[in-house]
Amino acid sequence: MPPSLIRILDARGATRLALSPDAGILYFASDLTGTVQLWSVPVAGGVPRRLSYEADRIGAYRVSPDGGQIAYGADEGGDERWALWVMNADGTNARRISTRPDRIHHVVDWTPDGDVLAFANLRDERFFDLHEFPSQGGTPKLRFRHDGTGFGAAVLRDGRIVVTTNRARSDQNHLLLVERDGSTKLLTPDTPSAMHHSAQALDDAIVVLSDRDRDLAAIARVGTDGSFRYVVAPAKSVVDELAVAGPQVAYALNVDGRSEVRLLSGEKDTAVSGLPPGGLATDLIGDGLAVARDGTVAVAWARFDAPSAVYIASPGRPATLVVPPQLAGLSPEGLPEEELVSWRSFDARTIPGFLLRPRGAPKGPRPTVVQVHGGPEGQSRPLWNPLTVVLVAAGFNVLQPNVRGSTGYGRAYMSLDDVRLRMDSVRDLDAAAAWLAESGVAPADRIGVIGGSYGGFMTLAAITFCAERRWAAAVDIVGIASFRTFFARTAPWRRPLRAAEYGDPEKDADFLESISPLNFIDRIQAPLMVIHGANDPRVPVHEAEQIVSTLRSRGREVDYLRYEDEGHGLAKAKNRADAWPKVVQFFEKHMRPTA
Repeated sequence: MPPSLIRILDARGATRLALSPDAGILYFASDLTGTVQLWSVPVAGGVPRRLSYEADRIGAYRVSPDGGQIAYGADEGGDERWALWVMNADGTNARRISTRPDRIHHVVDWTPDGDVLAFANLRDERFFDLHEFPSQGGTPKLRFRHDGTGFGAAVLRDGRIVVTTNRARSDQNHLLLVERDGSTKLLTPDTPSAMHHSAQALDDAIVVLSDRDRDLAAIARVGTDGSFRYVVAPAKSVVDELAVAGPQVAYALNVDGRSEVRLLSGEKDTAVSGLPPGGLATDLIGDGLAVARDGTVAVAWARFDAPSAVYIASPGRPATLVVPPQLAGLSPEGLPEEELVSWRSFDARTIPGFLLRPRGAPKGPRPTVVQVHGGPEGQSRPLWNPLTVVLVAAGFNVLQPNVRGSTGYGRAYMSLDDVRLRMDSVRDLDAAAAWLAESGVAPADRIGVIGGSYGGFMTLAAITFCAERRWAAAVDIVGIASFRTFFARTAPWRRPLRAAEYGDPEKDADFLESISPLNFIDRIQAPLMVIHGANDPRVPVHEAEQIVSTLRSRGREVDYLRYEDEGHGLAKAKNRADAWPKVVQFFEKHMRPTA
């Protein structure tokens, strides 16, 4: 492997931010040591300090109101069975306070009394109830029981809790006020069905991201009496990140996939200046934005050409770099340069995406890999992805499309791939490949496709149902091959949410069979690589095993990488260092990159 690829795989960033109550300490998650662990550094600058050691990797975490302790989740081998841990804020006295290794615990907040609030499926694997765990260990106290999913909870100053529950799907929610005696009060109406995400306490009320009576999500204030009003409602951009501390509200606008960070303090709404072009570095577990009561804002900031760095901004002052990206001595030459592009799909709808080219390379036709995001409710954004960067460094263009169904463009766009509209988004990929060839970006016979999770399904669907495109090569990472077997084996708590998005496995069984790549496997002509983690609870490894074995039984060659210590994706640096060079070599073999 060329030295530049080794350096790319060794580059590291930081995300999942929190600030101490006095804004003196920054907390962040990073895989500097090869797995995701918790770190801290003084806001004024200094040497980062690793805090977590006992965990294979950490998940979500919360700093206690007094700043003295941290509650966090940890799992083993990517199985997502998060155990609940507490340690002192300096990393000492780490202890596990949950006692059920066969159950999942999602830490969400602290109580004013110093206990940890966590959703856990202790009663039934399908349902998550809110429990109060003593921080020194002991029997948890049930605070809210709910036969469904929903992981959001915000604690008011008087100890009452506002819980976010999912309705038919994850972007349609209710807010419930849980009194100290356990009684509940519904704060949101049944109609219109709307999103109420990221609920956080603001004095004696709640602020949330909502799209009630709107297409674009905005910031709303919800009172404990059920009153509702928007406090920030941009006309052209989605608000997609929110952080609250006392009277301070930090938020981020999604502008064509890029981010604009702002601070709302009373009636004053100002942009955080000093950030380079890029976007918030967030993931499914943690936040890229944090704020303290004095208005200090911490931002995890990523770009296509650099891992996420952390900037700190104070009121009236531009952002300054506190945790720089670990670039492993990389030279800028050959790293991605971005261009926001768009193309027309089969129904004349405009589909946006990012086209990445090697910096300094000529603009002529170049073998191109179409890289599809997961979700489906996801969005390609200007974030450092080592796999993307190694492909660009190896001489490929990479097109990251935001097909219909992607977030960041409003509810109407996100709903365009629901259930029986599923294959319209696959046709958007076909249109992307056609545009690449017609516009001269790529030779028509050297266009590949790759995707992870839902993007893995999209990859398999593209080479199955758009086989006439003659894709040059395809890489499926933890993707769905058959919706029937996926629904039979996925984690019980995920089935209702996935049914709302993909279709009911019983009522829509015939339709789901008609869009499952496994059922039309003889159409696949493109060379295929499949990558999966053995412990994946979301898309079980059986999905990979069956498509590999079926193709091989027909005499087809399939490259298959299975990792015994991984779950849904490759979280460990050592496994990425093994897999990503093989992905590059696979595309080089079949697509002959331009030097």
